[in-house]
Amino acid sequence: MSFNIIKTYLRKNIAYIIPAAAALLILFIFIGRAHSMENFTIKIGVGRSVSSGKLLGSGLSLRDARGNTVRVSGGASVSSAGSSRIKAGGHTLSLPVSVSASQGLGWNETRYRGTLGIIAAGGAFTVVNTLPVEDYLRGVLKIEMNDTWPMEALKAQAILARTYAARNKGRFAKNGYDLDDTTNSQAYRGVNAETPRTDMAVGDTRGQVLTWNGSLADVYFHSDSGGATADMGDVWGGAAPYLKPQREKFGYTSPYSSWRLVLTPAQVASVLHKIGKDVGSVSSVEVGTVDPHGRVVLLRIRGSKGTAAVRSHEFRTAVGSNALRSTVFTINGSAAGSASLASVPEKKTQQTSVAASGGDTFLTLLRSDVFSTDELMDLLKNPQKREEYIKTGLDRLEKGLTKTKKNDAPETRNAPAPANNTPPPSSGFVFTGRGWGHGVGLSQWGAKTMADNGMNCESILAHYFQGTRVAR
Repeated sequence: MSFNIIKTYLRKNIAYIIPAAAALLILFIFIGRAHSMENFTIKIGVGRSVSSGKLLGSGLSLRDARGNTVRVSGGASVSSAGSSRIKAGGHTLSLPVSVSASQGLGWNETRYRGTLGIIAAGGAFTVVNTLPVEDYLRGVLKIEMNDTWPMEALKAQAILARTYAARNKGRFAKNGYDLDDTTNSQAYRGVNAETPRTDMAVGDTRGQVLTWNGSLADVYFHSDSGGATADMGDVWGGAAPYLKPQREKFGYTSPYSSWRLVLTPAQVASVLHKIGKDVGSVSSVEVGTVDPHGRVVLLRIRGSKGTAAVRSHEFRTAVGSNALRSTVFTINGSAAGSASLASVPEKKTQQTSVAASGGDTFLTLLRSDVFSTDELMDLLKNPQKREEYIKTGLDRLEKGLTKTKKNDAPETRNAPAPANNTPPPSSGFVFTGRGWGHGVGLSQWGAKTMADNGMNCESILAHYFQGTRVAR
């Protein structure tokens, strides 16, 4: 009888029961996803391919691959004992080894939450810290941003750090961990880096990440944009709608607002060698193309063996990012398009009117001898071909090619550079710039200034990552 009553009830109310059940299921899924975002564990390589070091902690317990457990009252020196073994506290253990402690667990000078593992790395070993992501962020935030800065800036940084960890989990899986503790991932110093203010920023944003169309956004940050951020495509290639140049909301002064670097011709040649280019004895380094905010995108370097076009980010990386601090610079006081056109042959001066609507890129190409006279005449007659010629010219410039102009005298590839780009004797090329970092995504000094002016973390992130939203 009771079974028939149940069937009758279900038959009458099925239209309400199914949607309610579906909604409840969706809610459970959502809660599960939020919970996993807040509490997922992450593995950080904190001592990579090392041969020795010291475990810290009271009541250390080490368990190896064979099930052997060793307990050490204090710290323990660790050294490699072959491809899959270590010596620790006077015992030989087979890798991998799991490590825990009653308190004060650490490696060398750094204390960590969670647990440590020691895994094989060729003839050496790697130490891996496994812990919940929220505890991991507590060891990141102070290293990535000044903990005395406004709370809203710290919260914006915390959301980005969490997003980065979630999106890049497994990046170094082949090495046995997710991320490392350097700026190759995010700088991380465990318990040593924890402060009350950064802990508050992590706690107040618990589980919050930056999303684009419902998925984790690809996030980047740097110290100081120098006035405007960079297009991801100009720096690393690729494209993301939310990683486009953004001018800073407010003006500010940072320790990196003005810097200067001098490179000799020999140093420039050495830099080119690192990136697989050779122009011989360097005679000039010139700004080629710039983005709409004046950030250098392409350099043109001339030498006794020819000309090379080099992406500014690639050049900066080869020089050293702590030396050439950003790609917002001039060289010997000259920027793209600033040199006089007086030296351009008279045949070309007419073409400048064709380039007027094309901006600095086209002017640079016209001055770079990448087109033949016939091509220039064709362009003059058919201005609708401008975009096609820009692509052709950039391809040639990237390859260090110039066209010998028909009906003109052949080009002398090692001709002297314009006077304002020729280094003085015993001196070099003077790079004068502002900002520090690759320029993509959030500018930390810009975020600080926005927070100083009353903007909250969501508004700060919405400025640097247009179209994204903060979610759990």
